[in-house]
Amino acid sequence: MNLLRASGVLLLILLTKAEVDFEDRPNDACHICMCSSDRTIIDCSRRGLSELPDGISEKVEKLNISNNEITTFPRKLYTLYNLVSLDVSGNELRLLPEDALQNLTALEALNLSRNNFEEWQDLNPNSVLLPATSLLLLDLSRNKFKTMANLANKELFISSSLETLILDNCEIGSVSGRSPLSGLTNIKILKLNGNPLTHFQKLISPSLKSIYVSNCQLSYINHDELAFLPSLVFLKMSHNYRLELSSNTNVIFSTSLRYLDISFCNVFLPNLRGFPNLRKAIINHNMIRYLKSNEFINNTKLEYLDLSYNNIGSLKSDTFKGLSMIRHLDLSWNEIAEVPENSLLAMPSLSQLKLARNYLTRVGHIKSTSLTLLDISSCEINTIGKDSLEGLPSLLDLDLSHNLLSFIPDSISSNTLKHLNLNYNRISSVSNVTFFMLPRLSSLSVVGNRFTMIWNKSYFESNPYLENLHLGDNMWRCDCVDDNMFDFYEFVTLEPNKKEESYNLVCNSPVNVIGQTWLEACYFTWYPSTKSANPDNLIWFIIVMIVGLALCILIVNIIRQSMNKRLAAIQQERERQVEEARDRLRQLRMRAEQEALVNTPDPRDLIAPPSYIEALSMPKLNASCHSLNETGSGRTKRKRGRRKTKSSGDLLEETERNGDLPVLDDMELSESSTGKRRRRRRRSGKYGSHEITELEHSPGARRRRQSEHEVSSDHTTIEVEAELERPLRTRLRRYSDEVRESDF
Repeated sequence: MNLLRASGVLLLILLTKAEVDFEDRPNDACHICMCSSDRTIIDCSRRGLSELPDGISEKVEKLNISNNEITTFPRKLYTLYNLVSLDVSGNELRLLPEDALQNLTALEALNLSRNNFEEWQDLNPNSVLLPATSLLLLDLSRNKFKTMANLANKELFISSSLETLILDNCEIGSVSGRSPLSGLTNIKILKLNGNPLTHFQKLISPSLKSIYVSNCQLSYINHDELAFLPSLVFLKMSHNYRLELSSNTNVIFSTSLRYLDISFCNVFLPNLRGFPNLRKAIINHNMIRYLKSNEFINNTKLEYLDLSYNNIGSLKSDTFKGLSMIRHLDLSWNEIAEVPENSLLAMPSLSQLKLARNYLTRVGHIKSTSLTLLDISSCEINTIGKDSLEGLPSLLDLDLSHNLLSFIPDSISSNTLKHLNLNYNRISSVSNVTFFMLPRLSSLSVVGNRFTMIWNKSYFESNPYLENLHLGDNMWRCDCVDDNMFDFYEFVTLEPNKKEESYNLVCNSPVNVIGQTWLEACYFTWYPSTKSANPDNLIWFIIVMIVGLALCILIVNIIRQSMNKRLAAIQQERERQVEEARDRLRQLRMRAEQEALVNTPDPRDLIAPPSYIEALSMPKLNASCHSLNETGSGRTKRKRGRRKTKSSGDLLEETERNGDLPVLDDMELSESSTGKRRRRRRRSGKYGSHEITELEHSPGARRRRQSEHEVSSDHTTIEVEAELERPLRTRLRRYSDEVRESDF
C-alpha cells in the first residue's frame, strides 16, 4: 500500500515536472512572429505563411495573421478560447467553414477583408457566426460580393451580438429583396462606402443607428426608405454626384435622424422638413440656388447648418424661421448680395455666422442678439455704416479682411467687440475717435493697408484692454525728428505692454531708409548719446584697436615662424634624401668599377694564336717558361737584351706538373740593330694534355728539339729578332646601366 502511494506521488511529480518543462519550452510561434511579453498578443502578418504556425498559446487574446498566403481558414483556432481579436485580412480565403468560429466565445472583432470571397453562400451566413456569441465587429470590405439580394430565402447573417458590419468597396450594386439585416438583431453600424450602389431598399432593422453610403452611385432615395429604421441617427451620403433628394411632394422622412451629410452631391433644394430631430446638416458643395421662405420651419432642433460652396443668390427675411436652436450657420462661398436686416433675429441662439466670399458691398444694420462671430471677409465691401455694429450687442469677433474699405467711420460703436480684423484693405488714415467707442478692443490688425502717417498713441486712450496691434506691411513715412514717432514706437514695442514686434515696422519713405525698420532708421536720432564721440569711449576704442592689431601681428609672426620652421625642416629632409641618393650612387659606381676591373680580359687574350706556318718559322727560346711568365706578369724587372729560353723539355715537364690545363705564354723578344727599342709580343693559349702530345710529334717540335740538342753543349744564347706585333685592339669601355653621380 505504501509502495503504491509512493509510486503515485512519484508519477505526480513527473507529470508536474513535464508540465513545467512544457510551459518553459519556448513558443514555436514566437520564433516566427512577434509576441508580447506575456504572449497575449501575437503578430504573424507579412510572414508568407500558408497555415497557422504551431505553438500558439491558449492564452493569446489578439492574433494577427493578415497579409499572408493562407487559402484555408485555420482549424486550429478552436483551441484559442481566450481570443478577442482575429485579423485574417489580405489572404486568399474563398470559403468560410461552418465551424470556423467554433469555441471562440470571447471573440469580439473578426477581420476578413481583402480576401477572395465572391458568394454569400461561401460564408455559411446562417450558421458561421452563431458560436461567436460575443462578436461585435465583422469586416468584409474589399471582397467581391456583387449583390446583397436574392439570397434564396436565407438571411445575410444571423448573430445576436454583431453591432458593426463593414462592406466597403465590395462591388455591391444593389440592396434589395429580403432584408439582409433581419438576422442581425443588434446591428448598429452598416458601412457600404465605395460600392457601385445605385439605390437601397427594404433595409429593416430596429437597432441600426448609422449608415455610411459615401462615394457610391446613388441617384435617389425613396421617401419612405428610412421609415423602417426607427433608431437611425447618422446618415452619410456624401460624394454621390448624381444624388437628388425627393421632391416637395415626397419628402424623405425620419423622426430619429440627427446627423445628415449630403455634401458633394447634386442637391438643388435642402428639403430637410422630414427630419424634425435633425441636429447637424452638411449640405456644402451642391447646386442650391435659392432658399425659400420657411425653408427650415420643421428643423427646430437644428444646431449646425453648412450651406457653403453653393450658388445661393439671395436670402429672405423668413428663410431661417424656425431655427430656434441653431448656433453655427455657414453661408460662405455663395452669391449672396444682401442680408436682410431682420433675417438673423429668427435665430435667437446663433453665435457664428460666416458670409465670406460673397458679393456683399456694404455692412448694413444687421441685427442679432446672440451673434458673437461674424466673418464677412473676401467680399466686395467698401462701406461700413456708422451704426452697423449697434444691432450686434454680443459681437466679439469681426473679420473684415480682404475687402475694399478705404476708411473706418469715426466712433464705430460696440461695447463687446474684442477682435477686429481689417487686414488687406485700402485704409489710409484713422483718427483719435476711430476706436473711441470700442472700449473692449483687445486685438486690432491692419496689415497690408495704405497707412503713411505715423499714428499717435492717444488714439488708444479709450482702449485699456488692447494687447495686440498688428501694423506690418504698410507704407510708413519715417520722420525721425518727430517726437510722436518715438513715443508711438515705444508705446507699441516696449514691455510690459508690448503690442507689436519691432521688425514688422518698416519704413517705406524717404528713399534713404526704404526697407529699414523704424529702429534702424532712427536709432542715432533717438539716441544721440551713442552717436557723439565720447573721449573715454574713443580712448578705449583706440586701446582695443591697438591691442587687437598687436594680437593680429603676433599671430601672423607666430604663423610665419612656424611656417619657416616647417619649410626648413622640409628642406633639411630633402637635402638628407639627396645626400643619401648621392651616397647610394657613389657606392653603385665604385661597385661597378670593381666589377669592371674584375671582368676586364687580359690584353694577351685579345691576340690570336699563331698559325701553323707562323709557328714553324718562330725562333727558339733560350729562357725558360717560368721566366716568360714572370716577365709577362710584371713580377720581375724587365731586362733588355738577350734572354734565355726554356727548352721544350722543360715545357713538357711544366705541362706534366700543372696537369691537363697548363697556361703557356709564348713571348717573342727581339732587339733592333741599334739595341735601343724593344717590343714584346704576348700570345696566350690554353692547351690540354692531348694537344701537347700532338705538338710533340709535330715537325716544328722535332726541329726545335734538334736545334736545342745542338746548342745544349755549347750553352750559347740565340739572338732573336722580335717580330713586329699586331697592334692591340682598342679595349672598349664597358658601360653600366647603373645610375652615375654625374647623371644625378
